[in-house]
Amino acid sequence: MPEFAEVHEQVRWLRSKVGAFKIAKHGFTGGHFPQWKDDPAKKQKVASFFDGAELLSISQRGKHIVMALSTGTLTAHLMFSGRMTLLGDDYVSNYKHHRLPPDPKANSFWIESTDGLRLALNDPEYRARASAHPGLTAGQCEDLTSLGPEILVTSLTDAAFQTPWSAAQLITAASASRTAIKVFLLEQERQAGIGNMYACEGLYRAKIAPHRPAKSLSAAELSALYNAIVAVVGEAIASQLDYERVLAIYRKSHDPAGHEVKVDKIGGRDTYWVPAVQRV
Repeated sequence: MPEFAEVHEQVRWLRSKVGAFKIAKHGFTGGHFPQWKDDPAKKQKVASFFDGAELLSISQRGKHIVMALSTGTLTAHLMFSGRMTLLGDDYVSNYKHHRLPPDPKANSFWIESTDGLRLALNDPEYRARASAHPGLTAGQCEDLTSLGPEILVTSLTDAAFQTPWSAAQLITAASASRTAIKVFLLEQERQAGIGNMYACEGLYRAKIAPHRPAKSLSAAELSALYNAIVAVVGEAIASQLDYERVLAIYRKSHDPAGHEVKVDKIGGRDTYWVPAVQRV
């Protein structure tokens, strides 16, 4: 699914295309706005949230896109293949699910400005979710405050979440966990934004085997891991997702030195690692 760098690129594109505007129309299908899933007044509550509201800003929180509205906060989690796009100006990127223009039939939620600018959540798998938080700022939304610190704080990070993840936090939390370090890194309540791809790459750079219990790692190893993850995510952002340049082992058969890449299931996820490099 889109991870921190991929969501960052999406938000950067949105900010370059969309400024503040007043919402004139909206529409949705499927499972958006889950807090009102079984509420018979769901359509009316959604309409009250959007009708006449002003979109004020767009920011990032971990893997979430955050939109500040005059009526509250709108959050969107893209899941595996979702993306925000504009009518007549499609968003594409190097991320595998975003390389081709989106199928208009997969627009499951949209808002339109009084000037006719239509912003849509496009997801062919219909697993992405938009959530409304009436009357709340981003710093008051539970689906955002329940996350750990941002792995990177950038110019696109929401103003309510400006304290970045640190090596000290990783060392303290890992020292008390028997969970495999690969699984530990994916726990968003510990640190927000790391996904399968960058966890694999960070562990490879830090020369740490992914199945080792988190508490078995020394402070030096965890510091190296922290630096490796921050570096690879930062490089992905700086390169605008140039995976050929940034990724060394993910979905590859050999690393740059010619060592074989092994694929194991750890925590239910395909985990790419190099036994010749990563210490067991």
